[in-house]
Amino acid sequence: MINIVTLGDSKYQVDVGFGGNGPTQPMKLDKSGTVEKHIKPATCRLQWRNIDANTDPSQRLWIYEHRINEESDFQTTYCFTELEFIPSDYKVMNHFTSTAGTTFFTRTVLAVKHILGDDEELTGSLILGNNDLKWRIHGAKDKEVKFESEDDRVGALEKHFGIKLSQAEKDGIMGLPSEIK
Repeated sequence: MINIVTLGDSKYQVDVGFGGNGPTQPMKLDKSGTVEKHIKPATCRLQWRNIDANTDPSQRLWIYEHRINEESDFQTTYCFTELEFIPSDYKVMNHFTSTAGTTFFTRTVLAVKHILGDDEELTGSLILGNNDLKWRIHGAKDKEVKFESEDDRVGALEKHFGIKLSQAEKDGIMGLPSEIK
């Protein structure tokens, strides 16, 4: 799910939920494919084009691409249309993604927090992913902490992200595929 915000005659993609390689600022829906800044040395762009999986060659989608530095190729990260979805659409999709044992969202714990430098520019990300916590500064891993237990991970969520789980939420983790045993 992304949000498309219209200001005057311009539309912008506003995606705050993708994670570390996702957009770090609103991106104008502009068919020119302009390369945008990201956390240095990375860049990103939106392209208006077809994808290989489409059977209709005239189909066009917005393709979000990210590259880790200027020497790397852009990697297609996801695509979207401008078709509006309504709450009942998301209810069905969210039910599947939050309950099916085969989806990313039931097997993975992920939290990302961007880090501002002294110059107010993004310099990196703090990424909690499954069993570890990583600091990525200017595209390189700066520090990593491995979790030995679920208590370690819950403590890191509170300390580094300000997310304090209730006892019921902590109990609800037990038995999930993502639980650290």
